[in-house]
Amino acid sequence: MAQLRQLRRRRRVKYAIRSGLGTLLLVAAGLALVWWLISTLAGRDLLLAQIKARLPANASFDWQRAEGPVRGPMTLHGVRFSWVACADDDFDVNTMAMALCKDKRTTLFTASRLMLHPRLNALLGRRLRLEALEVAGATLDLAKDDKPFELPKWPEVLPRIEPPLAIEAGRVRIAGLKVSGAGEPTIDIHTLDGSLVAESGLLTVRALDADTDRGRFRIHGSYAPGDDYATDLTATAVFPAPAGQTAGRIGLIARGNLEKMDVFIGGRAPAPLQGQLTLRAPDMRAAESGQARWTLYLHSAGLNPAVFTGERGDAAPMAFTLRGDGAGGRANVHGEWSQDGQRIVLRPSKLRLEAQTLHAAPLVVDALGGRLALNGQGTFKADAASFKFAGNARGLQWADTRGEVQVRGDGDFGIAGTREAWAVIGKAALKRDRQQADVVLDGRGDARGLTLKSLTATMPEGRLDANGRIDWNPALQWKIDADLAGFDPGYFVPDFKGAVRGQLASNGQLDAQSRLSADVDLRNLGGQLRGRALGGRGQLRIRGEEYAGDLALTLGRSRLDARGRYGQRIDIDARFSPLRLDDLLPSAQGVLNGQIKLAGPRNAFNIDADLTGRGLRYGDYRAESLSARGRLPWRGVGGDLRLDASGIQAGLAFDSLRAQAAGAVENLRLDAQASGELGRLQLNGTARRRGQNWSGTLGAFDFAPARGATWRLETPIRYAQSGRTFSLSQGCFGSSAGGSLCAGGQWPGRGIRLEGRGLPLMLATPYLPEREDKKPWLLDGNLDLDAQLRPAGNAWAGTAEVRSAAGGLKLGNRQTDALMTYRQLKLSARFDPRRLSAELDTGISDNGALKARIATGWDEFAPLTGQLDLDMRELSWLEAFVPDLVDPSGSVTGLVMLSGTRGNPALGGHAQLLNLRAEVPAYGLVLTQGNLTMRAQPDGNAHLSGSVRSGAGILNLNGTLGWRGQDTPVVLNVKGQNVLLSDTRDLHAVVDPDVTVKIQADQPMEVSGAVAIPRARMDLERLDDGVSHSPDVVVLDPANPHRTKGGGMLLDLTLAIGDDVRMRGFGLDGQLGGSLRVRAQPGTEMRASGSLSVEGKYNAYGQKLAIDRGRLSWSNDPVANPLLDLSAKRVIGDVSAGIRVKGRASAPQAEVWSNPAMDQSEALSYLALGRSLSSASSAEGRQINAASAALNAGGTLLASQLATKIGFDDAGVIQSSTLGGSVFGVGKYLSPRVYVGYGVSLLGTGQVLTLKYLLRKGFDISIESSTVENKGSVNWRKEK
Repeated sequence: MAQLRQLRRRRRVKYAIRSGLGTLLLVAAGLALVWWLISTLAGRDLLLAQIKARLPANASFDWQRAEGPVRGPMTLHGVRFSWVACADDDFDVNTMAMALCKDKRTTLFTASRLMLHPRLNALLGRRLRLEALEVAGATLDLAKDDKPFELPKWPEVLPRIEPPLAIEAGRVRIAGLKVSGAGEPTIDIHTLDGSLVAESGLLTVRALDADTDRGRFRIHGSYAPGDDYATDLTATAVFPAPAGQTAGRIGLIARGNLEKMDVFIGGRAPAPLQGQLTLRAPDMRAAESGQARWTLYLHSAGLNPAVFTGERGDAAPMAFTLRGDGAGGRANVHGEWSQDGQRIVLRPSKLRLEAQTLHAAPLVVDALGGRLALNGQGTFKADAASFKFAGNARGLQWADTRGEVQVRGDGDFGIAGTREAWAVIGKAALKRDRQQADVVLDGRGDARGLTLKSLTATMPEGRLDANGRIDWNPALQWKIDADLAGFDPGYFVPDFKGAVRGQLASNGQLDAQSRLSADVDLRNLGGQLRGRALGGRGQLRIRGEEYAGDLALTLGRSRLDARGRYGQRIDIDARFSPLRLDDLLPSAQGVLNGQIKLAGPRNAFNIDADLTGRGLRYGDYRAESLSARGRLPWRGVGGDLRLDASGIQAGLAFDSLRAQAAGAVENLRLDAQASGELGRLQLNGTARRRGQNWSGTLGAFDFAPARGATWRLETPIRYAQSGRTFSLSQGCFGSSAGGSLCAGGQWPGRGIRLEGRGLPLMLATPYLPEREDKKPWLLDGNLDLDAQLRPAGNAWAGTAEVRSAAGGLKLGNRQTDALMTYRQLKLSARFDPRRLSAELDTGISDNGALKARIATGWDEFAPLTGQLDLDMRELSWLEAFVPDLVDPSGSVTGLVMLSGTRGNPALGGHAQLLNLRAEVPAYGLVLTQGNLTMRAQPDGNAHLSGSVRSGAGILNLNGTLGWRGQDTPVVLNVKGQNVLLSDTRDLHAVVDPDVTVKIQADQPMEVSGAVAIPRARMDLERLDDGVSHSPDVVVLDPANPHRTKGGGMLLDLTLAIGDDVRMRGFGLDGQLGGSLRVRAQPGTEMRASGSLSVEGKYNAYGQKLAIDRGRLSWSNDPVANPLLDLSAKRVIGDVSAGIRVKGRASAPQAEVWSNPAMDQSEALSYLALGRSLSSASSAEGRQINAASAALNAGGTLLASQLATKIGFDDAGVIQSSTLGGSVFGVGKYLSPRVYVGYGVSLLGTGQVLTLKYLLRKGFDISIESSTVENKGSVNWRKEK
């Protein structure tokens, strides 16, 4: 038994060894097989063949050749994968042959190259991990999807991620993938790079960049539908733009989940676009059931939808704002929209979406001056689509071309039914003056289109009846008939009132190639339109690109007969017998008479014209006279067509034109003359065609601008066209001021080159702004120009460079008159279809330098960048802008940055004026230690701060300067102490200002604050001088007020007079005190409040009188008309005598007083003689009488006001050297250089005649002739 057990044990061990070895061999064989499959080319082919064999019957997979093993990298060439689906109802691809399907939908993917580098061990975890995936030359055509439209459901509308196998691609690279839908292009991906992970309920994208024909896109982040739709995504898009337009840019950020989600949108399209969506739910159950509360905001100042398609958008941008909030499918919305002067306002409205049904309850819109409201509901279920809506319009308005409202309308319309059977009905009442037109609509529709049972418009004078059929599915086609029986179109187009009779029939269709075929027949036209008799007929036939028509129209005194066709051939004959433009259009004027014929192939037709016109006007276009007579064949000889026009306004630089074309179009001689505000132009040339090529010569070109030098072609220029290439021989234009401008080149080829040599800067003199002194600017220097224009796709690109060794701007011919000079100037610029840039580098006066660069696009939304670096060490140019300044010195440095857009630029950086020193001779000032700093702020403004020393005081300045918009004001705060305001013999004044100045475009300048005057000395007689000004003195009143544009001034200023303000002149030697508030508004008289006091002595009647009371008061009175309270006296022993002035300055009351009291003559005797009248001699009595006359005249101060009113330039008490005393006199300037005066002695010693004549350079002649003696003198005065 033991032996048997041992034998069994040995047998079990042998079996185990054999089983182990077998299993090991099987595992080894399996591993070897796997290795063979994934590591050998034969294994790869076997696997690919098995994959292909095991595909469903509706799928196919083919390739041309393969490279590399399955473990990678493996490359397939000529890949083609297709998937066929069947859209037949109840078709099962697993049970029925695909050949029986009637409506097949095929999805096809092809690639010239497909490379995969997998990690096969990840397949054990049901995950396809690719180290790299590369696709090149691929196409993807998606099957047509005709799934019925359904309204979105939340959150089902969000995409779910459910791939059959988890996919992880470390690097994805696509080089060419064209995606289409049912053969129609969708997107062309040029390149795509990035990485992604896609698994059940999760998509993670890392830096996925795609460059496509739709734009450049970038996506980064994660999206997890399986985790309550947790989202953290950032996406950007830059859309393509046509040449000359700015590319649109959009960015999107999404953060959160169903319970709390925030979505932000921003960018430019092309104006700034902003959007925000927020979702909030109390809990996840409410979020999943679609009960989250939400808010929506969208805004743009200028949206052009063409930005997103890359097409050229010539329409005006749209501005809109949309706001909404709600819970789930309930929405409260409001907003507004405007475009090109049209505005629509969305009033607070309510929308509701439930169970695929949209409810409007109501949707209210303000438009056309009235209000439209929509109520109803529409269900968009595939098996039960239905709708029922009612629209109401109230107070709609139609205006004529003058903007006056002519028609007001109310209406009610309804549409209801299903897609297969629906109806539309409506009524409207259009009111004009006291009349009304009623419009009734009745139609029945189905899935194909609409049957118009009736459309009637009934008005007091007639009606319109129309019916027909319009189909839009599967293609557009129509047939409409209308009968007009006194129809008045003025109810719909207010400028065209009338009563029109006739019949109108139209039918047509669009074929599968979108070619239009249509017929329009207008018969038995009659009645009246715009008060003019109407008659005629017309026919139009359209077949694709072939048009044919026949029109005979009479309207008022106009008759138009035209017939012809346009297509491969042109045959048009139009007669105007005549055509009065105001018969056709209310805003047009003028008369056309004659005939015009065009006949021949579309690209080679003959022209016959016998046409005249006069007084032609339409909108902004004008032509006072027009004549086109003659015949010009396309080929042959003998043609002679003449064109004459005058009084032209058509966007051209010339207002008259005369041209003659002789020969034929293919062998043409052209002579033309044009003139206008720009100047006169005369040219002649030839053009000849040989085969398919053209050539010719510009023989003469003379241009005489209205301002500046003339230009003349020095040698004829030859041009030629061969195929798509154009060439231009080198030709030069010479200027009468010197220099030449030459051009030549080949297009497209090397492009066109422009060269300018020795061009004097003085060519620009006529175009500079006029100087205040009427003298011309003097420009010194020459420049050279090199420019090139070359093709760039379907647009242009080019470069230009301007160089000048030295030059400058001068005020006169003297060497010292140089205002600003430069050296080694270089200006270069370049442009292409999308951007343009320029750089300037030059040295400027006295070792300074200026460097600038700028780059931007072509439209107002283009980004703007730039920089200006300034180092200016010579400031004489300030004299041109501040004429009072003389010999300014200092330096200006700055670094200014440009940003923003062309339409909304922003400035940054800083600039400094350092160590300013300048003289102001007119006020005897020397300004020193001047510094001013400008620093740009983030809000788009600039902060200004600075100071300057004048005398012993420093004037400080700070404020802001606005950059954005013309209406942004300049605000300056001016403060200082002991600032020397003037230091001349006329006026010495020291002030303490605290003033704010605000300057705003097209608005009055605002000046407010206070000015204290602690110390001043005034010579009243010198201040009152009427001497003509020298060239270096500024005249505040404009020499030509009609040329001066100003917005006036808003003034609110308080003047506080200190204790040391004295004045002398006109017999006064006194001191001034008090305070005065002065206010003024544009167009109103300056007014004041406050009072001023006067102390001191007053010299009158040959005596010095002490001022014992002096007060000038204002209580919101005109500043020139204060209330006076003045008193001056003389003390002789126990007697005091004086003069008192009271009342308004415009009507003062003067009286003589004495203490003790006595009569006026006795008081005057004490004032003039110092003793009683009884002791006076007869001669002294006459003096008293003369003094009385002077008193009645009101004295020196008051007499000067009287003199102004009666036409004299001055009047009052003056000193006469020939009479030896005071004289009461009047005088007038006969011219700015000649003055004549006459006076009577206050002491009765005689009369005097004065003559003054102003010579040049400070010299003048003065002659006095009196009853006592004659005297003459030559005087010279120099101001310092």
